[in-house]
Amino acid sequence: MKKLAATALFLGAIAAPNALADSDLYVTGGVSSLDTDGVDLRAFNVRGGIEFHELLGAEFEAAFGLGADEIDGAGGAEAELENQFGGFVVARYPVIPNLDVLGRVGYTTGELQTSNNGVSFDAELDGFAFGLGGEFMITRQLGIRGDYTRIEVDEDAIDGGVNMFSIAGVYKFGGLR
Repeated sequence: MKKLAATALFLGAIAAPNALADSDLYVTGGVSSLDTDGVDLRAFNVRGGIEFHELLGAEFEAAFGLGADEIDGAGGAEAELENQFGGFVVARYPVIPNLDVLGRVGYTTGELQTSNNGVSFDAELDGFAFGLGGEFMITRQLGIRGDYTRIEVDEDAIDGGVNMFSIAGVYKFGGLR
């Protein structure tokens, strides 16, 4: 039994790089600016996705705050993004070779922490999200992506939702085009 398990692990390790080379998987990594009611925050973001078709796919994202920002007009209070996670359906349309316009719709969840004079409060960033963007592939596997996402937050403490602007590098495992 141990030999069978060891053989299966060995064969899986050999086959995994070949399977990824033929896949429609991609990852992105970059920075985001989240603009809420009086607060402008920065975050590191990572996305992973799959293209089911040239025009349709799905992706998941995670973002983690890169520091606090003072809340405008709140007398020294600060806010900081703890985390943000989301899942999206992504539609693509090739405009010219190597340049796609993107549209995405999904749901995000996250946590924003505010503090003032040692007292902290957590606000949830849960809500419906949608956005537009573009992706330019420099090579078959490497590219750059920029997008805007609007998060309609359910939290009453965050009036007006969240606007997120992102720029990231793209790596496509299969070099789709």
